[in-house]
Formats: sequence, structure tokens, C-alpha cells
Amino acid sequence: MNAEILTTMRESLFQCALTGSERIAEDPRFSRALAELGNYRSEAKVLEELARRGEQLLLPAEGEKGAQILDLLALLDAVLLTQSKAAGSRDELPGAEAPQKEAIPELYYRQESYRSLESLRLALTESGKGRMEVLKAARDSKRPYLEDLRLRPLFLRALGDRYAEFADAVETWIREERPQSMLPLLRHAFAPEQKERLQCRYFTLIDALSGGESESFYTDVIARSQGELKETAIAALGKHPEFYGTLLSLEKTEKNKAHVAVIAALAKYPEAEEVVKQAFLKKPDRYIDAVSYSRLPYVADLIAGEMEKLYLACEKNGRDSKYTDKIATLWIAAIDMESPALLAQLQRSGTLDENNRDYYLLMAMYRVPFSAELRESLKALIPTLSTRNERNRFSFLLSLEEQTAEENFKRFSPPFEERLLDKVLSSPEAAKERREDCEGIFEAVQSFTARPEYGWEHLDPRWYPLLLTYKHYNENESGLRALYREDIPRAKELWGAWEYKNLQYRPATEEDIQRLKAYGWTDFSKVFDGSIKTWQRRGFYNYDLTELSGQALSIGLPKDELIALLERVYKGVNMRSNNRGNRTQWLGSAIQALKDGAEPAELTW
Repeated sequence: MNAEILTTMRESLFQCALTGSERIAEDPRFSRALAELGNYRSEAKVLEELARRGEQLLLPAEGEKGAQILDLLALLDAVLLTQSKAAGSRDELPGAEAPQKEAIPELYYRQESYRSLESLRLALTESGKGRMEVLKAARDSKRPYLEDLRLRPLFLRALGDRYAEFADAVETWIREERPQSMLPLLRHAFAPEQKERLQCRYFTLIDALSGGESESFYTDVIARSQGELKETAIAALGKHPEFYGTLLSLEKTEKNKAHVAVIAALAKYPEAEEVVKQAFLKKPDRYIDAVSYSRLPYVADLIAGEMEKLYLACEKNGRDSKYTDKIATLWIAAIDMESPALLAQLQRSGTLDENNRDYYLLMAMYRVPFSAELRESLKALIPTLSTRNERNRFSFLLSLEEQTAEENFKRFSPPFEERLLDKVLSSPEAAKERREDCEGIFEAVQSFTARPEYGWEHLDPRWYPLLLTYKHYNENESGLRALYREDIPRAKELWGAWEYKNLQYRPATEEDIQRLKAYGWTDFSKVFDGSIKTWQRRGFYNYDLTELSGQALSIGLPKDELIALLERVYKGVNMRSNNRGNRTQWLGSAIQALKDGAEPAELTW
């Protein structure tokens, strides 16, 4: 049968759903389409079901027909989607291959009143404040809004929102939920010849939701587009090994940034080594970003070779930014790469680019176990490092790989255990060295942020009380936080005291408050001391008051303790009360209201 019959029915029902009208029986388009459908109802069970439901809508009945309309729309959309045809297609729909009723998801749509969608509909179509909050609340509700046919066109429109952050949030929602019902709309709207960022969003979503399109789809987009969209399409093509031959052909025809995109895609294939080498060696500055996404050893060797040239140039001509800046770029590009030739460049760096070289090494620490080449390179490099904390940092990490947990503790813990002697027995120089050694350990522990399991396995449990009770505040917090272990004696007390201490040096966040509560912490009298220091420096503004009120109320303190906490903040920031936009007086008024009998929940901050 002709799919135009079904799309005509769908368009009529869609309009009815949008307007809230139940006068579907008065729509001549629907009646004609239903009559034509009757000629084909015997060809498949699903067509019989469509005809039956359509006839029900024409019968006089009490109550609302909204649920029936949505049910029929869901079934129509599912039939068209199964055939991979967008709404409006005029291609033939084979009756024998039509989906069976049993294959249609029972809850393809969830019925929602049009009024209940009003706030989300306005957020997707209008401008102004508060839209992000509405979008987040809708997503957090876990309701299938992306499947609602009344909202799908609005989500599509929102992808082109002038507020880029809002459009990004909509794209992320679609990408993560992967609603297949959005695919026909995206394909219909996609126009690769248009030079707009919106088309790139459409393309990336089509590619993500479909799980990969046909080769002709990618080549057509590449041929018809320019700029970012062309480069994105080339990258997508490169993700499919079966299209490798086409990628090689593009390497011979594409120019400029498009050619860079082709080389970036080819750099992931070992068999493309010669092609990538030729491009990189000809113009390394142009292709360095392209090859940086590869993890193949030959790419690491290419980067090492270019480093060698630049180091020799520095030795010959002296330190020059035109060389050192390129060296820095190469070390950043080499992150997550390793080869004997690249490791050999570690000692060549010297003082030319210590920061980026050390960053490369820290990232290498995540690749465990260390290769034999990396261990030997570290042993040779450590004595040449310029600062004591750097030497201790890398020595500590190397020791975790080569020594037992107990041996590591005995070797590196003394500076922490002996720090109490600094004021009475140690010379200033010895105390400084001890502090630097401790700083190196903290920097090393920070590497456990993304791999706490490694720390649990390799760190002696005796490390935890030493690190958590160290009196010198250290901004490398996340590593210690990730290493939390309930099996450590007095774990909640130790980590709670440590978190509380940190908040005397930096502003508090809601996450900090919740962590302290989870540890069973009860003393919140100084929880905002770090925040006060910030507010003293730059003033106390409306958004600070908003955050403070939420955080203070979330602690759940008795009223007298809450008043004391807020008064501590008020006294700390009141010196800047005359600053434009300052909200200290508002805070003072809230404190007074509490004293006069108001409950915390009643306050208007």
C-alpha cells in the first residue's frame, strides 16, 4: 500500500493533538485516508488494527478522545518508523513486512495533558531566565518527554537555540536517552549544504542515534558540506573500518582542514602509517593535533623525532620561544603515548619545558603496571628534576610499582612523622626540605582521583591518618577524598575532620555539606570560614546569599545554632556592607527574623 495514506492520517491526528480539539470526525482528510486504508486492512494485522482504531474515533462517545488519538498516533508512528521512513514519505509500504501488533511497544507514549506540558513547552520555545532549571527538572522526572509527539518538534527547534548552553543541554539529553522516534525528524531537517552549527548538531545526533549510517550517507555529507560539518562527517566515516578504502580516497582529494580531518581518522589505523608519516613530516605544525588522538607507537616516534629536531635547534641557537612553544605542543600531543624514542626525550627537556613534560609523566602514572622502559626512564630522570617535591613525587609513584606497601611506607613516611620536630630541633633548611617531601607525596596521591582501587591495593593503611591529619592545608584534595575506606579505624572521624579543616581555607559547596553529614559530623560552627575569606575579599552578593541560605538550611541545625552560624558569617563580611550589590543587610534581616520567632523555612532570602 501507499504510505501516503498513513502519513495523511498522522498529520491530521497530529494537528488535532496539538490544538486539543476532539473534532477529528469533522476532518475530511482523516475520513478519506481511513476509507482508503480500508482497502488494505486485510493485508496485515497491524493495518487491521489501524483501521479499527480509526473507526472508533468516528463513533459518538462520551468523554475525551485524547487517549485514543495518542494511541493511534503512537501506532502510526511506530509503523512508519519501523519502515525507516520519515513522516511524509510517499514510498510504498509492503503489507507483508508490516510490523505485527505484538511488536509495538505498549507504552510508546505516556499520556500527558497539554496543560501539564506548558512549562517545558515554553522553556523549549521562549527566551528568558529559568529555562535551564525547567529543562533539568523535566529530565530528572524520568518521564518520556522525548517520545511525546507534541514535544518532539520543539526539542528539534531547541537544538538551534541562541543560548548555546541550552542547546547543548538538549543535545546531551537526546544523545543519552537515544529516542529512536527522533531519527525521522532529524533526517528530515538535516540539510548538509547549509553552513550552520545547527546542521552539525543534527548530523552528530543522527550518527549517534542510528549507530552508524550507510557509506553513501557520509560521503554525500562530505561532498555537500563545508567547514565543521565536513570535518565531523570525515571523523564519523573514520570510525568504521569497512569504509577505510573511502577514507584513503579522500586523502588524495581533500584539502586544508578537511585533509587534516582525514589524516586524524587515518592515524588510528596501523596500515595507514606511510600516508600519515608523509603528511606529518611535510607539515608537522599542521598535523600535530590530528595525530595526537592516535595511540600507535609509530605516531609516538614521529613526535619524538620532531622533538629531537627542536631540542637540537635550541642547543644550537639558544632558548627561543619559537622552538620551546612547539616543544610544549608536542608534549601535550604525546599524552597517553609511549615508545622508547619518546621516553628518550624526557631527559632532553631539561628546563625548556618542565611543566608539560611533568604533566606527560603524571598522565603516564595512570597506565599501570609501568612498562620496563618507563621505569628505567624514570630512574634516570628523577635525579635531574629541578625541585625536591617533584623528585619525591615520582620516586613515590615508582616505589609503589617496585616495592611492597610496607617498604614504601617505611621509606616515605618519616617526613610526616617527624614534622612535629621542625619547630624545636630542625634547622629552617631541614624543615623546608621536609615540607617539600610531604608536598611531593600529596601531589602523587592526587593521581588516585580517577583510580582509587590502585591506591587501596598499594598504599599501606598507615598512610591515611598521616595524610589526613597533616596540618598544612593542601589543595590536592580529590585524591584523598577518592581513597576513602570505611575499614580504616575511625574512618568517618578522620575524613570528616579533614574535610572540615579544608573548609577553613576555601568556599564551601553543597557537596561538602552532604559529605560532612554522611560522615556523621556535628560541628558546623566554622564550616563557612573559607567562604567568609572570599566574601571579605570581593564582597557578599546576591548569589552568595542564595548559596549560603541553601547550604545553611541543608545542615539541619537547631535554630539557635543556625543563628550563631549566620551571625559568624554576618560579622565576617559586614565590613563591606556599603559595596554596590552587597547583600549583608539582607542576611542581617534574616538573622533578626529568626530571633523574632520566624522559622528557617519561612524566610525570604
